[in-house]
Amino acid sequence: MSSSLSTSFVSRRVNDSTFLIIEDDSYGEEPHIYVKIYPDHLLITDTGCDSPRKHGLALTSLREYIETVPLPLNGHQVLNPNGSKHYIIICSHCHYDHILGIPQFLTANPTIIASSFSKSFLAQENLPTNSLCKYINKPTPQYTITHWAHHLSYFSLPNIPPFRIQFLHIPGHTPDSLAWYDIDEHHLYVGDTIYERKRSTPIPELPDDAGQVPGLPATQAAIIFPDEGGDWIAYMSSLSLLLSFTTHKNDELKKRGSEKRVKVACGHLTYEADAEDMILQVKGLFERIIAGKVSVKRSGVKRGVVHDFWLEDEGEGSKYSVMAPRRLFEEARRFFHPEIGGS
Repeated sequence: MSSSLSTSFVSRRVNDSTFLIIEDDSYGEEPHIYVKIYPDHLLITDTGCDSPRKHGLALTSLREYIETVPLPLNGHQVLNPNGSKHYIIICSHCHYDHILGIPQFLTANPTIIASSFSKSFLAQENLPTNSLCKYINKPTPQYTITHWAHHLSYFSLPNIPPFRIQFLHIPGHTPDSLAWYDIDEHHLYVGDTIYERKRSTPIPELPDDAGQVPGLPATQAAIIFPDEGGDWIAYMSSLSLLLSFTTHKNDELKKRGSEKRVKVACGHLTYEADAEDMILQVKGLFERIIAGKVSVKRSGVKRGVVHDFWLEDEGEGSKYSVMAPRRLFEEARRFFHPEIGGS
């Protein structure tokens, strides 16, 4: 990309067919947007905030970035020249930092995919609250979901070759949390279900404070659960599912004599970690938190609800931290450890 063009986006290559675009946004979310290239289609996972952190930039539209900016990592070619390829948008979940960019693409009549697990959660009358748009005083995007993804289903469109991706329902962060697996690239995309506290691969073009929650100290990039739809019991089942899925895929690769392993790409901060290892680590942390082996480091009140923050090591040793309404911990503790009782 020409250094003379100022933009609110930063790009990296994820694998042979997929690019990562990170938005430097005004909310400090720095959402990960994934773009997979097909001959006649662009598969986009999430669309960011549509809200640049810096003022006066020459280019702040994700669609314009995709359609006009040549990327060195793409052989100095534009990802979708003049918008000639059809857009397919996968919503990993409905939070504002993942859907506010959707309206830019509506004139292109995109295919919009979301989880079929909890359609009512995504209903237009519920979306202002469940997307959290109303809490940031932002109009809720109006869009129509054209494909409801069922658990373990594959995706195809009429009269074209299958896209060779598989969907997984992973409720917990939200009821509509949706993962998808790239069969050819062995890459798993999980939205905000898991991510690291800090980038293992530095990106110097961006501020190093992604995920800092206003009003709650030292919560940088905690795995967050909203009061609207967060569920630790469902979340633990989803982690078990993801672990079983990635272990099986790794076993398949090993049997074929491949040294490759499944990688995981997240909604923030992480895009090329070992999936099985990372899921095991996060699952272990939550098991220790629920069992009472990790103490609450800080607490705060968010929209009238008490949230707790868990971190095993205050130094640089902990790769993950967690923030959630206290009631989610108490529900999970009663469910998984009835012998211990309540909080």
